[in-house]
Amino acid sequence: MRGNDVKCMLLNCKIFSPNTTRVHIMSDQDTDDLTELAELVVDRNDVAPSVTSSRRGRTSPPRYRGDGVEAVDERGQIASSDEQMWAVYGNRNFVPCEKAVPELIPGQYTISINDRWGIYWHREDVNLDELLILPDSKSEQVINEIKHFWTLEEQFRNFGYLWKRGVLLWGPPGSGKTSTLQIISRNVVDAGGISVYVDNPERAGKGLKMMRQVEPQRPLVVMLEDIDAIIDEYGESELLALMDGELQIDNVVFVATTNYPKRLDKRFVNRPSRFDILKKIGMPTAAARHTYLTVKNPRMALPENEKELQQWIDGTKEFSVAHLKELIVSVEIFRQPLQFALQRLRKMMEVLPDNDSTGQFGFIHTNDDE
Repeated sequence: MRGNDVKCMLLNCKIFSPNTTRVHIMSDQDTDDLTELAELVVDRNDVAPSVTSSRRGRTSPPRYRGDGVEAVDERGQIASSDEQMWAVYGNRNFVPCEKAVPELIPGQYTISINDRWGIYWHREDVNLDELLILPDSKSEQVINEIKHFWTLEEQFRNFGYLWKRGVLLWGPPGSGKTSTLQIISRNVVDAGGISVYVDNPERAGKGLKMMRQVEPQRPLVVMLEDIDAIIDEYGESELLALMDGELQIDNVVFVATTNYPKRLDKRFVNRPSRFDILKKIGMPTAAARHTYLTVKNPRMALPENEKELQQWIDGTKEFSVAHLKELIVSVEIFRQPLQFALQRLRKMMEVLPDNDSTGQFGFIHTNDDE
């Protein structure tokens, strides 16, 4: 952020003097009740007065440039501090706060709301390290296309276009759409960016606008899982406003998934600049199944088990990743014979659960049960 007029998270505010360099604020939606997080850093030539904390009954020393930013440890946790700071609204409104950071910690976030803080960003505790990029797949193509997109800022700017991309992934349940989404999220986080999981498009739009006021250049991935369900709950207009309305968010990739593309209006599926890429994610190919089975089941990677591995690959055609996982669990943990486990899982794919004669729901009978 530069200059005296700085747009701060959730609010617009003005800096007090030309020497003030940074202000970070999180506020309530109601501008009359600011209760959020801030940092005010001043130059040593423009010393802030000592402040008496009404909550702790002590005096905090003046804060100087470089003194006020909380340390962030290697786990991404904000180090505790006894110093207090003032969240600033306008030039006349001040609220005490204890912690501030110059930017969001790289990670996956949701945008939430409560009575105390209004709209705020919540960093999720997710482990994306175990996700696999399966070879010879549409998922791999999409992941590589998005990696390439992040290198093309100059070209987009030269044509006067927003540096923005939209990707819609569709396909049957279990084909790997969510895993692809999470790998895209992991890649942007590893590069120092932010991913946002959207469950309420109106709230997300406000949160993203606030984000861009504070960090206008931060790479963003906006995740819209089961976009058809989001539309059913909130309507098309809210989602359209989020994607290409007055917000016009830059330096962003929107990634949506759906099992039911026919439910989507043509304004989504036939409108580049909303979704520029539509990609069907099918079930894992033989090469992809080979990779998954040998990585997740190390026994299958041993040379002496090559023949058995081929039986696993041949027997799992059209299996989803979830079915492959269950096959490993069934054979390696529950010690079921391979052919029995394959038959059970294939029957599960073909027969929907139903009530049996005892009224117990969810039993699927194979020939071995009858």
